[in-house]
Amino acid sequence: MLRRETDEEVEQHIDMTPMVDVVFQLMTFLLLSSQMTGGEIVNVPPAVHGVGVQKDASALVIILPPSEAGGASQILMGEDLNAPRAEDDESIRKYLTSAVASGRSRVIIQADGQVDHGEVLRVAAVVGEVEGTSLHIAVQEPPSK
Repeated sequence: MLRRETDEEVEQHIDMTPMVDVVFQLMTFLLLSSQMTGGEIVNVPPAVHGVGVQKDASALVIILPPSEAGGASQILMGEDLNAPRAEDDESIRKYLTSAVASGRSRVIIQADGQVDHGEVLRVAAVVGEVEGTSLHIAVQEPPSK
C-alpha cells in the first residue's frame, strides 16, 4: 500500500516583538526631538501693499551702521541726526515709555541697509518689552515700473 504523506501543518510564527520595539523607539525619539511650541507667526506685508503709519504720531528709532569696523551700531531716538543716542537698552525703554505716555504708541524702526539683521531684531525685542507699543518697520517703496 502506498503510504499517504501526511501534511503536517508547520506552524510558522513571525516574532513581532523586535519590530514593535523599533517602532516605539522611533516614536520616542521623534517625540523627544520635536519642538512642541508653535513658531512665531510673523505677518510681514510687502512694501508695495503695506499700510502707512503717520510719522509724526509715532516714535522713531533709527539704527545706523557702526562708524568703525567691528563697532556697535548707532541708535538714534528721534527723527534727525541730532536726536539723542541710545547708550543701552534701558535708554531705549525710557524713550519709548515717555513716547507712549505722550500718546505715540506706534514705534517705527528705520534701519540702514548696512545694519546687521540681528541688531534690528534686538531693538525690536526691546520695543516689544515696553507695554502699549506696536512695532512697525520702515521700508522703502520699490521703484515704479
